[in-house]
Amino acid sequence: MPSLSVVIPVYRQPRCLDLTLTSLATQQPPPGDFEVVVVDDGSGDETESVIASHQGSLPVRLVKQSVNRGRAAARNAGAAAASADRLLLMDADSCADPGLLDAHARFAQSFPDRVLLGARVESSWLSLSGQPAAPAMAARGYGRDTRLKMGLDQQTFPASGAPWIFGYSHNMSLPAADFRACGGFDENFTAWGHEDIEFAYRLYATAGRRPGYFQFDPQAVCYHVPHFRNFMHNWTQAERMLSYLTTKHASLEVEFIDEGPFSVCDLLPAYLDRLARLAATEGLVGAGQAIATLPAAAEPGRLVIGFGLAGHLPDGDLIQAIDHQPPGPTTAPGLIGLRLPYPEDRFADVVNLDLWRVLSPDHLSRLVIEGLRLSRVVHLGYSGKVTEAASAELIADPGYVCDMLSRYCEMSLHEPATDDGLLWIRAER
Repeated sequence: MPSLSVVIPVYRQPRCLDLTLTSLATQQPPPGDFEVVVVDDGSGDETESVIASHQGSLPVRLVKQSVNRGRAAARNAGAAAASADRLLLMDADSCADPGLLDAHARFAQSFPDRVLLGARVESSWLSLSGQPAAPAMAARGYGRDTRLKMGLDQQTFPASGAPWIFGYSHNMSLPAADFRACGGFDENFTAWGHEDIEFAYRLYATAGRRPGYFQFDPQAVCYHVPHFRNFMHNWTQAERMLSYLTTKHASLEVEFIDEGPFSVCDLLPAYLDRLARLAATEGLVGAGQAIATLPAAAEPGRLVIGFGLAGHLPDGDLIQAIDHQPPGPTTAPGLIGLRLPYPEDRFADVVNLDLWRVLSPDHLSRLVIEGLRLSRVVHLGYSGKVTEAASAELIADPGYVCDMLSRYCEMSLHEPATDDGLLWIRAER
């Protein structure tokens, strides 16, 4: 049995596939026993003849799909056909550096239960001159992995709270058992984009979100071969797939993924820390007590977002709740209101109890805009007696919030006749 199965989906890229297979046949030093499983995702071209031309120098075999089903389904088919206990996911347009398989094999020996993300260098036209996988490709290419420019810090990455955001499948090795445990790729991703990030997110969650589960090695390099790309078409498809991803995973972790990896890496750890502090603090006004100071819910209904809502809201069909459980080491934080899976004007009003106070100014603005997409009125509940709000970096000046948002919508501040320090900020379009 081979120690490593390289899984490569391909769709109508015979020349790129030829370069990639050539690079795998010339690995130095030899990485030991491995196999290459190529999945033809309904190409209907010369893919089969390309693979046949390499079978004398490379342990490669073909899995054919009669129709094009997308990269997610193709990778699942390849993983199902693989015989090794460890998988290396690559793309058909990713030439392997001569030491790539050796780097993944050595990592597996030291960390058999972890995931390794290798680097991808965007190659120039010069990468096609001479030997397709020549070491000089790195010097001739466009430079380092673009993820290093988008927030991936090599020093802190193993302990990152969101390593999955960089889980690109063009150069990733992992235990085959973990692939199966998380369910493989979601085959509903039939269009371009995000199927690998969604897979990495579930992979991380299934592994218990343990620190160090994902590792990054900039020396395990693939070179991205130049090929035709219709960016406008691709990103239109990616937006549709992003909507599916954020609806599937109702979590703050993916709620602002559309802003890119840098934003997630920069803000998510801070938000998780503030939410944990907020959940543990004294002085929060109870959900039922707070809601009782608002006018009764009206048609077409009210959406309430906050901590500990279960059993504390009025009964009736007009109330819908997003009960945001405090984030824990093995649980995802719930939605906070930046991107919600509802159509325009779905509710009469939206209520957010204190959670909004953890957000940056830009995201607070986004939360209000999203709330006013769903309803005419947004109520921001503010527990004025929260202990150590400033040290927890929570918003602690409701008056300034009103002034800040007043350029966008009608704002007002209301203090109910209670002694619990509760304030309501009301935004209305």
